[in-house]
This record gives sequence, structure tokens and C-alpha cells, in this order.
Amino acid sequence: MKHFIFEFITGGGLSGQTLPDSLVREGRIMVKTILKELIACGHTEITTTKDQRVTSLSKNVVEYTVDKSPEKILPGMIKKSNVSWLIAPETGNCLYNLTDLFLKNSEIFIGSDLNAVKITSSKLKTYNILQNANISAPNTVLLSETIPDSSNGWIIKPDDGVGAENCIYIRDRYQLEERILKRENNNYIIQPFIDGEHMSMSLFIYNKDIQLLSCNKQEIILKNNLVRITGIVVNEYLLYANKMRELATSISSVISGLSGYVGIDLIRSNNKFYVVDINPRFTTSYAGLSASLGVNVTEKLVQTFVQREMQDISLTKAMPVELKL
Repeated sequence: MKHFIFEFITGGGLSGQTLPDSLVREGRIMVKTILKELIACGHTEITTTKDQRVTSLSKNVVEYTVDKSPEKILPGMIKKSNVSWLIAPETGNCLYNLTDLFLKNSEIFIGSDLNAVKITSSKLKTYNILQNANISAPNTVLLSETIPDSSNGWIIKPDDGVGAENCIYIRDRYQLEERILKRENNNYIIQPFIDGEHMSMSLFIYNKDIQLLSCNKQEIILKNNLVRITGIVVNEYLLYANKMRELATSISSVISGLSGYVGIDLIRSNNKFYVVDINPRFTTSYAGLSASLGVNVTEKLVQTFVQREMQDISLTKAMPVELKL
């Protein structure tokens, strides 16, 4: 069985542009995990692309080094594979457009459909759907609209942003108003800052079946008004597994088309879970799943999509695994 993996940051998607170190680091972690686990379960015919500025990802795969946007070569590479994998940011409709391309050319595509990607690529659209379904999330409005009330400060970030990239915390309302006057980008949203435990859950979704893979702790720091994730402890918060499973089921019922691996960022405050972000794609937590669960998660993903039947993965023996970013 032939596999093609395209990770946007390390795979040449930013050819001719600046390569942010943090995104390169996270991209490498995710794609190397998938490569290692595919090889471990006997899938050795693997092809990927690599930005010429990035060092080799693996000696055991076919790497195509690219020095310009790889979009023209992607359809052919996808068609030559049996299974295709995509890791890309939501920013600027990047994930949406690439998902469309992959779906049109793939025999088997491990990922969400266009409806799910379109909704979850916008924090505002996601918030509106969750609010209508009575699923708690931070009050979210465009930065150009009325500032929501907050006693703890505010978070401003791009509506289609990735993780903590360009995520800014502002404590003082006067500074916030100054920032709003200076900011020209209308694509930013604002939310009240919620003081609580930062966490995430990793899900495996196929058709209407949902498996909770992990309940993760996110280590967050605020430095110079910027939010930064410094580490993740996979399955640190297993005591919340039942609550997270219920929440995942509720989310999946109102956002159709989520499929494969899905990561959801949460804040727990006053015994209440707030949905901060829904990522219809691989996230960094994936790198710690197999070690935590004692099973090759990538193999289970492949088996599910090839056999068209959800493979069981148990949390019974899960152990915390720390990832430093």
C-alpha cells in the first residue's frame, strides 16, 4: 500500500516565504510521528515533499525537495498513492483549499470533509454554531465590533489562526482600545480571557463513531502580551474522560463531516468546559498518543479507513506522556 504525506510547513507550502521556527518544529513532530508509525507497522512505500530549507525527515521514505509552491505537483503525487495524509493550517483558507484538492484526487483520504473544515477554520463561525447548540465557548466577536465585557482581560487573534500564533493577551481596556485603533486587519476576533486550566482532547472519528484518544494538559505562558504553548502532557487529565467524551459527541452532532484525527482545545473554569478551538487536522498532541496508549495509533487509523470500520482504542492503560515544544 502506497502512502503520500503532505505537511504544509515542512513540505514546501511556504516556499519563497519566511519559515516560522515554531511551526517548522511542530510540523516536523507531527509528520515524523506518522512516518515512524507507518514504517513500524510495515507500510514502507511512503512519499512526501520537503522544503529545500528543511533537513531530511526520514531516510526510509521518498522525499521530493521543492523550492517553489508544490500545488501543481500535488494531484499527481496523490493519485499515485492509495492513502493520502494532509497536515496544513487553516489560515487563508489553506486547509480548506488543500482538503478540496486531496478529496478530488485521493483513493483514501484520512481527514475531515469540506463542510467541517469550512466551519472550524473560522473561530467566529464555530462559536456561533456552538452557542446555538448550548455548547459553552468564550464569547467571540469581530475586533471591529463592541468589546465584550471582561474582568480578566481579553484575547485577540486571527479568526482563522493556528494554535497560539498571533494570539495576544491584553489586560487593560485602554491598551485594548489603542490596539484596536492601530490594527488594520479586519480578520481578528476578540474574546474575554477565561482564567482556568488549559487542556485539549484528541479524537478519532469515523462516520458517526467517536473515540476519545486523550485528555491533555496544555502548558501555557504569557510573555510580552503573547500567548505561547510550551508543552503538552498527553493524557494528564484522564479524570475528565467521561465529560470530554460527552462534549465530543455533542460537538460532532452539530458539526458534520469531522473525520480521522481531530484536536479540540478547551479551558476548564469553575467546573465548566469551554471550547476554544476545533482543529479538523493533526495537532502536536498526536506525537504522544501511541506512547501513552501503548498502541500504534497510525496503524489503527489506516485500518479503519481501509476496512471502513472503526478500530477500537482503549484508554484503560493510558499513561501521561510529556511533549516539550
